[in-house]
Amino acid sequence: MRSKSSYAPFSVYIRDNLLVVKRSGEDGTRTLCTVDLRRQPTFFLSDAGVMCCDTLGNVFTVESSAHGGNDQLLAALSGAQLQQAEKWCSRWSTRLTIAGALLFVGVMLGIYLEQSRAEAPLAVGPAVSLAPPPLVVPPARSSLASANNVVSPEIPVPVQQARVAAPEDGWALPASIRATLPQKLKSAADRQLFTVNYSSGHDRTLYVFADPNCPNCRYLEPALEAAAHLANVVVFPVAVIGREKSITAITPVLCLPPAQRPAAWQALFTVGTDGLQLGKQRPVDKKADSACDVAEKALGVNEVAYQAYRIPGTPWVIAGDGRYVPQAVLRDPAQLSQFLSEKETLDATH
Repeated sequence: MRSKSSYAPFSVYIRDNLLVVKRSGEDGTRTLCTVDLRRQPTFFLSDAGVMCCDTLGNVFTVESSAHGGNDQLLAALSGAQLQQAEKWCSRWSTRLTIAGALLFVGVMLGIYLEQSRAEAPLAVGPAVSLAPPPLVVPPARSSLASANNVVSPEIPVPVQQARVAAPEDGWALPASIRATLPQKLKSAADRQLFTVNYSSGHDRTLYVFADPNCPNCRYLEPALEAAAHLANVVVFPVAVIGREKSITAITPVLCLPPAQRPAAWQALFTVGTDGLQLGKQRPVDKKADSACDVAEKALGVNEVAYQAYRIPGTPWVIAGDGRYVPQAVLRDPAQLSQFLSEKETLDATH
């Protein structure tokens, strides 16, 4: 990729992981420096000119120019890095969508096969006869029947099928799928790859699909933290509102060990934590590369599940028995406690 600054005479080039800075003048074009982007260089302006500092602690002067040249060079460096970042996000978004779809299909197929073996063992049906069916001969009409007594055949009256009423909660998910959804969500949560678990050890569970860039998710966050004292609150992060911005925010959270995710996830809802800081990213931990790769795929699986389960929007909260939980109920601890106990009472009567 080449990004040429409009502030001549500086030019900034990026080839794979190498950044090259050149300057054109009367004596020709000369290279100012080459920097390995894997060391996450940071460029800043000081009295000595434009400086560069990487994660290894190397500090050097890129250029010291008068008459505004330093500002021009810094603008060229920033523009090149931003264009490279946008290209990277677009490429990985496509890869994540494909990988997430394949991973989701594999997970759902595995769960379905496990449930089929455990709950529906193959039964042997009755023997099937290969003989042709017997010929049914209609009874002969009596010769004494009068032509006036001929009975006309009955015409069957078509039966109009009853129209299925729309669900009250606005969740257009077939009842057959909704009945199996709680077990699928529990199986996914038990793997601790796709979720942020606020609490555990309670009898009831609340599954939440949320996006950190969703305004309603921000408003509901305090209620979810309070609900964690009454039930297990399990969050499936998705990037359906903020897209690339949400992907950038969510992936580092899912990279963390399960015990550290709740604090990192809640920090995303604090104003001022999502600003762009060019060149100030955290040092790369090579041991965490594989975990982060799994986190990117896990986020893709969550988004595929969000579409497959026809979830209308975020935040969307599902009780452990498959019922949709209204936001008004979540904001009132008394109502939430009664809501969760209703199913428990119903189960006890059956």
